[in-house]
Amino acid sequence: MKKASLLLFLMAFAMIGFSCGESEADRMAREQARIDSIRVAEQAALEARMQAVEDSLAAVEAVRLAEETAKTTSTFDENGSYVIQTGAWRSEVKANAQAAQWASEGVSAAYVVQTGDETTGDVWFRVRLGYFPSMQDAQNFGTEMGLSYWVTTRN
Repeated sequence: MKKASLLLFLMAFAMIGFSCGESEADRMAREQARIDSIRVAEQAALEARMQAVEDSLAAVEAVRLAEETAKTTSTFDENGSYVIQTGAWRSEVKANAQAAQWASEGVSAAYVVQTGDETTGDVWFRVRLGYFPSMQDAQNFGTEMGLSYWVTTRN
């Protein structure tokens, strides 16, 4: 009888153990944890790709600025006889604003020249870039920069 009750006890224990597997709540919690883990990994991968794109864009911009700076400073010559004129205004404020804009874009040789007769009121403020050793250097600079310009001699 002891053997039968022990056998009955073991069978009941085995049936309870097999029938009481993982609950639905446990399965849902495990699945949610798996989904959360995947989302965290996807978010990290996305952030890494975004950082790579930002780094790439920053590198391209740095190269562009270096090329533009090299392009704008390589042909200037303080003793040159030629300049590029990019505009002329009656307003000194507008002329100075454009010269300042050129300076902010890396063109260190931007300046304003006043011409005309102040007594009659016929005064112009010309924005010029330069000096260049030859007319060809001035034209090359204007073309490379994509300017609307004309070349003139230094006054």
